[in-house]
Amino acid sequence: MAGKSDTSVELSTRVFDGIERLGWEYVQPVPRPHPDRDNPPEWKEPPIPASWSKGGISCLVIAVIGLGIVALAVAAASTLLAFLIALPAIIAVFRFSSDKQNEMNAKRRREELRAAYETGFERWRTDVLTHDAAERRRVDEALRWFPVHLASRPRRIDVYGGTADGWASLLVTLGASLLANAKGLWLLDLSHQTVGRELAALADTRGMPVARVELPSASVPPDLSWELPADELAEVLAEALSTLRPEGTDIDLRATDASILHAVLERLDEPVTFGRIASGLEVLLRVHEPDHGPEPLATTELDRLTAAIDVVGQSDRVQNELRFVYDVTRLLARAEPSPVTLPAPNQWLIPGRLTILSTHDVNERRKDVMDRVLFFLVLHQLRRGRIPADAGTLVIAGAEHLGRSALEAMARQARIAGVRLVLLMTHVREDIRQLLGGQDSATVLMRLGNAEEAKAAADFIGQGHKFVMNQLTRQVGESQSKGRSHSYGGGASQFGGWSTSWQNSVDSSTTDSVTRGETVSRVYEFTVEPTQIQSLPPTGLILIETGPQSRRVLFGDCNPAITLLPRVADAPRLLE
Repeated sequence: MAGKSDTSVELSTRVFDGIERLGWEYVQPVPRPHPDRDNPPEWKEPPIPASWSKGGISCLVIAVIGLGIVALAVAAASTLLAFLIALPAIIAVFRFSSDKQNEMNAKRRREELRAAYETGFERWRTDVLTHDAAERRRVDEALRWFPVHLASRPRRIDVYGGTADGWASLLVTLGASLLANAKGLWLLDLSHQTVGRELAALADTRGMPVARVELPSASVPPDLSWELPADELAEVLAEALSTLRPEGTDIDLRATDASILHAVLERLDEPVTFGRIASGLEVLLRVHEPDHGPEPLATTELDRLTAAIDVVGQSDRVQNELRFVYDVTRLLARAEPSPVTLPAPNQWLIPGRLTILSTHDVNERRKDVMDRVLFFLVLHQLRRGRIPADAGTLVIAGAEHLGRSALEAMARQARIAGVRLVLLMTHVREDIRQLLGGQDSATVLMRLGNAEEAKAAADFIGQGHKFVMNQLTRQVGESQSKGRSHSYGGGASQFGGWSTSWQNSVDSSTTDSVTRGETVSRVYEFTVEPTQIQSLPPTGLILIETGPQSRRVLFGDCNPAITLLPRVADAPRLLE
């Protein structure tokens, strides 16, 4: 690995760890509060002894008055009268002594309770602080990034939206784990964005075999035909050409195209190239000029093709299709020659090898035709069963322009052949929205800038009930009350005493009140808002998967550099 940066080597080591994932989800650890954090010990003042608080002072007054009366009675030499008069005073003295003792006991008890409260409060405070410190340490050391894995193990992954950087990151994150598990990976890159370059560079760093082929090439068959017989190659090319027409076009035109191409291909010797096919069609159109430039066809081939003119037919329908097929093949024949060797189908998914087949052309129409030809050649090889089952994963990037029918056919044949399929599509166009949530598939949404496409994606994710606050209330009140009372009383005793009492009282009160309220209601709205899909980062993704137990929606990030961050988990997050 001489000459390769340490960061590149470290990144390749981390992503080629054999843990299959689409990306990582970020989980912010939440500190758990102490269960009694909001329940500190409360101090409750012990009750004051009722005897002292209500009657202690009265007993003391009675005792003093009673002793005075006793003294007067003794002076009058009436012992019995003195005893009778002194009896309430004696009782009051005993009661006063008892109340004083109760007061002392209550004070001592209060001091004991206060000491116990302060001890319990300090213990509670210490427990809360210790728990909070332990939680802070746990949060600081907790894992932040967890792998996003596919619990349902689907045979197909549909990726909608995203940028070139996002796709490249997703291919590195997913593809590296597949290659590390000794699985083959075949990338058919029709996106014109070279999204497999970063994965190929990291695979080179790891010393893994990488095969790269860039088209167009003037020598498509036999390199691209992979030894297909004439009738099969004619059907493949006719199927590819049929997708150039709008849906609903006369299906007989495809059969006519196949018949024309078969008439040419079965009369050509090897090698079969688009240039030689175009020359053969010129013969059928009677516009072939062998004197202009090198003759691509042999004399025997010209003779066989000339004899087929009447076999093909001269009707307007046939002639129109002849011109259409000729224009397309001549367009492909004008591509700049590039000597490439395409691997045979049994070499596509070699364990641990990355194969990249990409199309690039300055002529957009020629590139579009080449994309379709390549796509249906791959599809035909799946139909023939020439790819070993469970050998690896086929990734097709930028195939949405081929139409829903073509993508459904590829998904169906890949499932039958036992090949895992990943489709990367830039848009959620109306004609391919029916692919969302297909059989045995998982859906990944990346950034979708178009508002209509983002809304369609949000509709697919679904809606759910949630509680939202929709009303706040605040009430302020004040109440006032005033009162006045007057009382007067008097009395006299047979021993010559009298008393008079009166009382005037005035009272007033003011009460202020503030009441606050919140009202929540249950609403049914998008689980993920369209604006969230529009504002995803380039490497952000949303996984929608129907697992063994339920459907889940998960946010993640496929940036492979996340593996270089601290606190990255090796295993998926356990659902609580």
